[in-house]
Amino acid sequence: MSNCLSPMALGMLALMNDGGAGGRTAPPTATIAAQSTTAVVATMAVGHPVERAVPGRAFPLAVAQDRQRRWSEAAALYQQAVTEWSADARVHPTVALEHAIQKAERERQRSVMLANLDLPRPRQPDSVNRAMTLERARLLRTKLMVVRANSGAVPDALYAHTRQAFEQAFKSNEAQPATVQSEIYLLLCAVHGAAGARDAARLALAHVPSEQRRMPASALPMAICFAALGDEPAALDYLEAHLRQRIDAFTQRELFLANDWDLLRGDPRFENLFASVASARY
Repeated sequence: MSNCLSPMALGMLALMNDGGAGGRTAPPTATIAAQSTTAVVATMAVGHPVERAVPGRAFPLAVAQDRQRRWSEAAALYQQAVTEWSADARVHPTVALEHAIQKAERERQRSVMLANLDLPRPRQPDSVNRAMTLERARLLRTKLMVVRANSGAVPDALYAHTRQAFEQAFKSNEAQPATVQSEIYLLLCAVHGAAGARDAARLALAHVPSEQRRMPASALPMAICFAALGDEPAALDYLEAHLRQRIDAFTQRELFLANDWDLLRGDPRFENLFASVASARY
């Protein structure tokens, strides 16, 4: 689910959305007194992740383990987050809590899958190896996004590890259909875009031919790429095109929870696309 000088250093000063229905505040300013030493910590604007809409102890701890690529430890902490928020929901049920619970459970599943994919395994058929390599890259991108959403930065090590995973996926899928290669380039665009490396992101996007950009299978990765680049109108156009396809309710809910859209939350057009999901009680 990569733009940067150094992902840790090249953040934008936090452009935090206000608590209303999507209005955005101006960038914060700071006055530094003469002959004084002031530390300024730069973080990226992360929008409104659903998991940060409610307080929680375990979820940030799980994200910290994902940041270090300690997948098994992260999975255990995500389970604790599910338990913690489920207990809260039994006392004071809210849609926001239900979204957070679903998000924690989905991240737990991803951490478990990554832990399993990193285990040594016997030789597999080439087709299985290709599929596993691409799935691992996809999962790492989602972890990069959840770390970014909850820390305001993309760690150098996780950024590099995710880039390498997509490079491996591309090499193993060079002989595969153009739609697969286009997805890899578009998700790599999103990796670079999320980290702040816009030139690298646009270079990855440039590898996707015009005909592939119009393919229905490319609508979602195109939306993810443009969202990471900060092109909200284009991201919403492609996201709407994807949702016009026959997407089941479960997949729509999972898509709604993704950190790719955190900067779009509050936009009336985005909210309308997911109106039934955003207010649903599971």
